[in-house]
Amino acid sequence: MSQDTLSTTPPSARPAADALPPPIPARTRFWRRFRKHRPAFIALWLLLAVYLVMALADVFAPYSPLSEDRNRAFQPPAEIHLRDDSGNWHAPFIYDRKKQDDYSAIFEAGAPATMTLGEWQEDRTVRHNLAFWVKGEPYRILGLVPGDRHVFGIEGQAAPIYLLGADNAGRDQFSRLLFGARVSLTVGIIALLIVIPVGTLVGGAAGYFGGWIDTVLMWLVETVLAFPTFYLLLALFGVTYKWDITPTQRFYVITIILSFLGWAGLARVIRGMVLSLKHQEYIEAARAAGAGHLWIITRHLLPQTATWVVISVSLSIPGYIYGESVLSLLGLGVQPPDASWGNMLEPALNVSDLVTHPWLLAPGVAIVFVTVAWNFLGDGLRDAFDSKRRV
Repeated sequence: MSQDTLSTTPPSARPAADALPPPIPARTRFWRRFRKHRPAFIALWLLLAVYLVMALADVFAPYSPLSEDRNRAFQPPAEIHLRDDSGNWHAPFIYDRKKQDDYSAIFEAGAPATMTLGEWQEDRTVRHNLAFWVKGEPYRILGLVPGDRHVFGIEGQAAPIYLLGADNAGRDQFSRLLFGARVSLTVGIIALLIVIPVGTLVGGAAGYFGGWIDTVLMWLVETVLAFPTFYLLLALFGVTYKWDITPTQRFYVITIILSFLGWAGLARVIRGMVLSLKHQEYIEAARAAGAGHLWIITRHLLPQTATWVVISVSLSIPGYIYGESVLSLLGLGVQPPDASWGNMLEPALNVSDLVTHPWLLAPGVAIVFVTVAWNFLGDGLRDAFDSKRRV
């Protein structure tokens, strides 16, 4: 019996090579794996929204972060109403709040006799309508684009609207929260713009060349890691305190200087990864083809570490946010009246104020929210870069 008779599948029915589905691009596989990580996918969009609002804080915030009214210190958060006392429906509005300083004012206003001194009471005689895209305090977006329109406010500025209450100086917590994000959320990005290039280049050079170059660079890394950063911070704060710059600018200068000491840990990890990669066949082929050392390091070795660097960045930013918050809370970072999430928590150190004014913890809630979102994003990136996972 011939071989053609034994074949059960005619040649015309066999799949051709060009009939196979095209391979899925690496970017598509990455995006599919990332979208399957729901918490990370949601965290990505939430962080994008937070950073957008932060950049446009002048527009979204109803007031300047420096605007204060000492007579409204610790004013409670505004209550937005849709119905009046008669049960009639209206557009969103608020009632102004008055602080009762004497009993005669309480009795004249017809307030209940059980009301205590210092208690805030809504003045329900006048409604103040909530308006959108309302004219308010003038500003310059990021110091460039002038404007005076805010996303929301009270018509005619007849009464203040404090969505998250007021602090101990009568400043709007919501507005300061948006402006404070510019410091707390960007300090980590600024630091990583210095840490990543320096750490990857030093670690890549140490792992690739080895020998005395590796010894010298690792000696430098160990010295930097052993450096007392806290005492350096105190020294830098004392030196820059005499400079003619704002507290926020001073903190950025200190952050940039300290960033030159934060690359050591990254350099040590990159060195270990390069040591395991430099003997691969494609590296040897590049050397045989006459490629230079810098070309091999920047075009072949360091790109192989990009996955780890991206994940490390997403997981390192929460640490910088916490670091800024602690330093500002201790008085070593951004100082009032400039706003940051750290120094906004300073009034909450007084336990009695915190118990009676719990809205002072709003910056702490924001810190936890953003750091958890960054951690979820880092977990999602780690899973998405894992090529062993099914698409």
